[in-house]
Amino acid sequence: MGLPAFAQVLLVFAASRVWGWFVFSTVARQQLTSPWGSGPLSYAQFLSIWDAGWYEKIAVSGYPQHLPHSASGVVEQNQWAFMPAYPMVSGGLAKIFDVSYMSAAIGVALISGFIAAWVIYLLFKESLAKTNWQEPESVSAASAQSSRHTLALWAVAVFGFAPVSAVLQIPYAESFNLIFLAASLLFLLRSHYILALPFALIACLSRPIGVPLGATFGLWWAWTVFTESGGTALSYRKLATSFKKHLVQLVCALAVCAFALLWPLIAWMRTGEPDAYTATETAWRGSHLYLFAPWIEQSKHYLGVFGPLLLAALVVAFFGVLLSPLTSRTLAPALRLWCASFAVYLLLFWFPQSSTFRMMLPLFVLVLPLVALSTSRAYRALLIISGAVLQAGWVGWLWHWKQLPGGGDYPP
Repeated sequence: MGLPAFAQVLLVFAASRVWGWFVFSTVARQQLTSPWGSGPLSYAQFLSIWDAGWYEKIAVSGYPQHLPHSASGVVEQNQWAFMPAYPMVSGGLAKIFDVSYMSAAIGVALISGFIAAWVIYLLFKESLAKTNWQEPESVSAASAQSSRHTLALWAVAVFGFAPVSAVLQIPYAESFNLIFLAASLLFLLRSHYILALPFALIACLSRPIGVPLGATFGLWWAWTVFTESGGTALSYRKLATSFKKHLVQLVCALAVCAFALLWPLIAWMRTGEPDAYTATETAWRGSHLYLFAPWIEQSKHYLGVFGPLLLAALVVAFFGVLLSPLTSRTLAPALRLWCASFAVYLLLFWFPQSSTFRMMLPLFVLVLPLVALSTSRAYRALLIISGAVLQAGWVGWLWHWKQLPGGGDYPP
């Protein structure tokens, strides 16, 4: 008798984190002078650089009541750009166990990664069940169930070794957030909308994903009502009946949308400035918030006149993948809606730069159709090996500090 699924998932994810430890430890020994030291850093020291310091500042001193402004009156970088859930939990545990904040934060991030891996596995299996996916050779319900387990486990492995999954063991909020994001999507698939609410709340208070998550819940309600009302042949009576039937779902969707506005509202109430959150977020880009325009500007900056054309091609290709037969057979419609909502959110609000790779982590569900592309073990092993190599490249390129000629470095 083999190991239970829970143990298999944890062992697979543990292997990915051992690889992450090796990569971080190796690159840390190559670190030269940086803002965090005059030479090589230890593993823990190397994990605790970049934005980890902002989370520590939140845990130690909280959020400023007055936004810092430059001499020209522009809002400067400050803690309000970072959600409170992760540093509050890490800081609380540091006090309980009488350890440093960074020790607690690294532990929380690592443990969160293991929990997230299990929830993601459950989400993958639920999605495959919703789409009735099974291997071509599956001839019985038991064999179909086994094939779904195998595919979900492979997908967790590919995700664990993915290039940006190195972030799952550093004292950032990503791994912590993934628990609650994956759980919210899992309950959405299972139509347990009320149960999804506490998870969605913490997801919205740990990473800035509230807008696409609220859009997903809201659009999924609209789609459910529309399809159950007869689709294009709907009638007023059917629409009213479906609306009444899914009233609880609507209330929950509106609640998730409200969660998305909660942190900007708190920042406003605390500082007295209505745009406290957005002004702080845009302090990193050095300009005001413009919808979609930064993608055009950045594509031209790096690729010239061909940049916007390549950007358009990538957007079309992305949505083509979402609509492809393979994706439809592996990702439940609600998960494809999540991917579309998050992609549109990034296109509208994100300023594309080197952190974009990390920002795409919430699109983790796309590893499922990627793994399902072939049943070959060699193919799936190649995905893991390729991801592991690229993960080392991501750490060596972006996490490792290298002074740029004009000062600073590309952020991870």
